[in-house]
Amino acid sequence: FNEGLRLVREDQVGPAVQNLSRAVSFNSENIAAWNLAGLCYYRLGKFKTAEYCWSASVHKRREENPAGDYLADLSTALKETASSFSQADCLCRQGKYSQASGILSKEICSRFDLSTGLLNYLGVLQLLGGKTSAAVNCWRTVLSIDKSNTTAARYLADVEKRLGFKLLNKLLKWKERLFKRNDIKGK
Repeated sequence: FNEGLRLVREDQVGPAVQNLSRAVSFNSENIAAWNLAGLCYYRLGKFKTAEYCWSASVHKRREENPAGDYLADLSTALKETASSFSQADCLCRQGKYSQASGILSKEICSRFDLSTGLLNYLGVLQLLGGKTSAAVNCWRTVLSIDKSNTTAARYLADVEKRLGFKLLNKLLKWKERLFKRNDIKGK
């Protein structure tokens, strides 16, 4: 548990979850470990797993347990955003990624307080919608929350590689134009 707590404080949510899962497997009565694991899964966007952790915690101890409030908040958030999720899904199927990213950003991400899973998805939608810098900002935010998030790191590396490739192509085209102009002037 202590190692998981340390990792959470160091913005390494993914590895923290592994430690917290071990903590509850060693001691299933560890309410703090169940609750923190739930919070970590929530932060990762794994809402069903967060719900499972908090339900296990409440099952172990009902009174003076914040997991009951976490479950109520999660249930409310899922109900309030269900139609927005459906609308964003429908827009994605139609190839309207910018509109879907707008709904995801305004209606869903704002309700789920910096979920890395949702932010990674938002970044993909923004990239598909032509908003590369917004996508990069999403993935940088993810890495500020969870430094070990390999998905965001991979997306960023891919975008940087493609941007580097695009920049190189532009430089080569400028070079070609420059030489063509010099050839024309030289004749």
